[in-house]
Amino acid sequence: MSEIKLKFLGAAESVTGTCTLVTCGKTTLLVDCGVIQNGQKENELNYKPFSFDVHGLNAVIMTHGHMDHTGRMPLLVSQGFTGEIIAHPASAELASLIWFDSVRIHNSGSEPLYNENAVNNTIAKIRTVQYENEIEINDVKLTFFDAGHILGSSHVLINYKGKRVIFSGDIGIRQTPIIRDPYVKWTENVHGVVIESTYGNRIHKGRDQTIEEFKEIVRRTISEKGIIIIPAFAIGRTQEILYHLNTLVEHKHIPVIPVFVDSPMANRVTQIYRKYTDCYDSVAAMQIFTGDMPLEFRGLNSVMSSSDSKSIKNTLPPYIIIAGSGMCNGGRVVSHLQNNLNNKKTTVMFVGYQGYGTTGRSLVDGEGSVFIGGEYCDVAARIETLNGFSAHADKQELIDWAKAVKGNDIKWFVNHGEKAASEALASELVKANCGTAEVAKMGMEVVI
Repeated sequence: MSEIKLKFLGAAESVTGTCTLVTCGKTTLLVDCGVIQNGQKENELNYKPFSFDVHGLNAVIMTHGHMDHTGRMPLLVSQGFTGEIIAHPASAELASLIWFDSVRIHNSGSEPLYNENAVNNTIAKIRTVQYENEIEINDVKLTFFDAGHILGSSHVLINYKGKRVIFSGDIGIRQTPIIRDPYVKWTENVHGVVIESTYGNRIHKGRDQTIEEFKEIVRRTISEKGIIIIPAFAIGRTQEILYHLNTLVEHKHIPVIPVFVDSPMANRVTQIYRKYTDCYDSVAAMQIFTGDMPLEFRGLNSVMSSSDSKSIKNTLPPYIIIAGSGMCNGGRVVSHLQNNLNNKKTTVMFVGYQGYGTTGRSLVDGEGSVFIGGEYCDVAARIETLNGFSAHADKQELIDWAKAVKGNDIKWFVNHGEKAASEALASELVKANCGTAEVAKMGMEVVI
């Protein structure tokens, strides 16, 4: 058997900027190429030249469509990458939306990483692959499996002359609405696994408990005639929140009130979710079969124009706003927070991870005043955190997934997690007799 060499170039002891160089003989692959999103200082790293030969890459593998995994792919193309980008069809569509949105955001002020022409050239290089269908890049075999994180998310098995390595991508949570559970029916022995660790040191609340808390927060705010602001990522989290609101409305647990999805991108993503029903789990598929579209309900408003966004504040409460960005560092959620953070009848509901240095993290940490939209805003609003809605597996789910991987003396490399989370998961993997485990560090090179 031949060697597979890995070099970690992103998301090492952090949760954004995923990027790993894989060398299999004369074939060079890149698994993901994401944007670094942890703050202004870290954001500057996105503009630095790549530390590898872009022209020498044979292919780029996309585990899923989130910005922290795909955001710099058009930059690769603009700097001379000529190979293929391999992705699940849903991931390809979601990433394309993200790239065009990135160009739009940059055109509004900051220096662009790339332009629309680069995005079009990148889309032209995408080769789509369905789950569990093996393809070949030179003498390397690739197979994608459903990771259950967002629509199209994938685990990727790399097989080079009998040497097998799995890239977990972001691992989802079992029984997440709409999408299927992460794949665990591994049959072949593997020699190495690169595993994410976003929540490698935490246990989420049970999903049923989280859904109940969500319902009670919504009902309380409605009774107080207040406003709920949900900063949500356009891909995955927004659609799950819509699914739960649909259930509450359809089962008459809450009255029909205005729900504004104030994100053109999230609305377009929802259309993609409605398209790829073949990726749905059995529960969502049955809902569709019986005529209940899981992402549609009375009171739902898709806000596209900026003028309509600004006019939301004229709506008589109670109502709900779902808007990006998920960590409150930009997007339309900023103006809604500026308008409502000083109101004690406002509830800001966080349903996803908040990175260090972000406005969202400041609010979650209980700061009484936050700098947002160029000014300081006093915080009188309730701040609620529902980590049970996370699209990332927690420590126990990660260990359960790892135990399903077959092999003797597997080498585990833990990335995509803050240092404490990665170190905790590495320790747990060893305790669970999964094999040896090492935390990936920036620039670290290993051979499997």
